[in-house]
Amino acid sequence: MTGVLKGRTAAVTGAARGIGAAIATALTRAGATVAVIDKDAEGAKTLAAELGGVPVVADLTEPDEAARALDDVVDALGTPDVFVNNAGILRAGDLTTSALDDWDAQFAVNTRAAYLAVRAAAGHMRRRRAGGSIVVVTSNCARTPRMDLGAYCASKAATDMMARCLALELAAEQIRVNTLCPGSCDTELQREQWRRLGIGPERQINGDPAKFRTGIPMGRLTAPEDVADLAIVLASDSARFVTGQSWHVDGGQTLP
Repeated sequence: MTGVLKGRTAAVTGAARGIGAAIATALTRAGATVAVIDKDAEGAKTLAAELGGVPVVADLTEPDEAARALDDVVDALGTPDVFVNNAGILRAGDLTTSALDDWDAQFAVNTRAAYLAVRAAAGHMRRRRAGGSIVVVTSNCARTPRMDLGAYCASKAATDMMARCLALELAAEQIRVNTLCPGSCDTELQREQWRRLGIGPERQINGDPAKFRTGIPMGRLTAPEDVADLAIVLASDSARFVTGQSWHVDGGQTLP
């Protein structure tokens, strides 16, 4: 979709690698100038340089840092037309024996930081009074329970509902909010989960009834680019009347 975002500005959190990097790259190819927001300073600077964008380094779990990050974006590029909240973490483990720190960490990044970041972005969009598109990357786990991912599922479910409520609050101001819900995706985050559980991609793809895993009917993992391509559609005028929706990008993994 080359050129559909020409002349527009965008910001992506957790953009130094994985899905975030794929989305930032796709936004750039679509014509947008992109702010690469990440806690990893070197990663943010490297990708921003490659894309001709702007690096912004911040720990989005901290309210002051989240607000400052969006102020930095506005100072460098103006109010973003598109804001993508992608930053997230995953710590696999069952709910009854996992460390409480794992629960807290996933809610801190996947839910709290998402709220702080989209709140800051929405505030700037509101003040500009020219609408905008907010895309929140959650997970297909937000609606489908998974073994060994209870805290992750809960944090993503909370974020998905937060985004839908925000869509309702902002609709009259022509600020659209939608969520992208990837399935098992071929990223370092996913590979770290496999290492912790002692498994590989085959169990995700083929399914494991003993572990209540649905499998992937289309026969492969989600690629970061699969998510990025749909993010471009939601950011563009092609989705101008679409808000408050959750879009699953999982090859049929969560078919009813």
